[in-house]
Amino acid sequence: MRAATALIALALVPITASAVEVSRARYLMGTVCEITLDGDPPAVDAAFAEAARIESFLSTWRDDSELSRVNRGEAEASAELRSLLDRAIAWRDQTGGAFDPQIRPLLDVWRTRSEGSVPSRTQIEAAIAIVRTHRGPFEEGAFGKGYAMDRMLSVIASPHVVINFGGQISVRGASRVSIADPLRRDVPMVNVTLRDASLSTSSGSEKTFVVDGRTFTHIFDPRTGEALPPRGSVSVIAQDALTADILSTALYVMGPDEGLRWANAHHIAALFVTPSHQIFKSNAFPKE
Repeated sequence: MRAATALIALALVPITASAVEVSRARYLMGTVCEITLDGDPPAVDAAFAEAARIESFLSTWRDDSELSRVNRGEAEASAELRSLLDRAIAWRDQTGGAFDPQIRPLLDVWRTRSEGSVPSRTQIEAAIAIVRTHRGPFEEGAFGKGYAMDRMLSVIASPHVVINFGGQISVRGASRVSIADPLRRDVPMVNVTLRDASLSTSSGSEKTFVVDGRTFTHIFDPRTGEALPPRGSVSVIAQDALTADILSTALYVMGPDEGLRWANAHHIAALFVTPSHQIFKSNAFPKE
């Protein structure tokens, strides 16, 4: 599984110290996953095994995954997969289509899984027509990792856990994190304390392709069919990683004006960083 959105790395400073702290990392779902917890090394192995299980049934980069077989019409979705897809579809409806789990036809026509190219408007409209039927194949890039993080936490009993999965953070307990500059990942811009929550950041600064001097990201507006240009970043804090993962993508698609209105109307903790380094926070974002 490889993320369809670029995520900004976050610097972590645990608030609670432990005499026996375990920290280990593994490459999963196309990125590095690091788990830090108080003791109990077997729980780390169990969490990594759970993430590997999610990747094996959900990744659309694997032809043998359950989701790939469901997309090809070769299998019926299991109860677990059906429940997850239903949750993703519900967010499509709530975000007015700014997030859409069945966006795969647009990824294909823009060739974002290879070198990238700009399709004709006719090709884009044909892809949008498939997306709007809600019968197209599912793409897990904007929700698979969040789901895996929630599942990983469910198999760990430790009272203090930090999972850093390619820049998305999930915390049980409390940890101090820094949201980085969209263009300079080693430069922190905003510090915030996460308490029993997850923070996901979507940005167009990493995964890009250039055609005729124009830079495009791998983040799409499902409503227009357009690959979006780099335009800062959006960070979302939610109680579960799946929601944070999905909404950071949706609000990036909406942009600061529409996105901030939507976040405030739905009591979502969101922070927008524009290309000119302006920062906009929703009313629910922690005031620190």
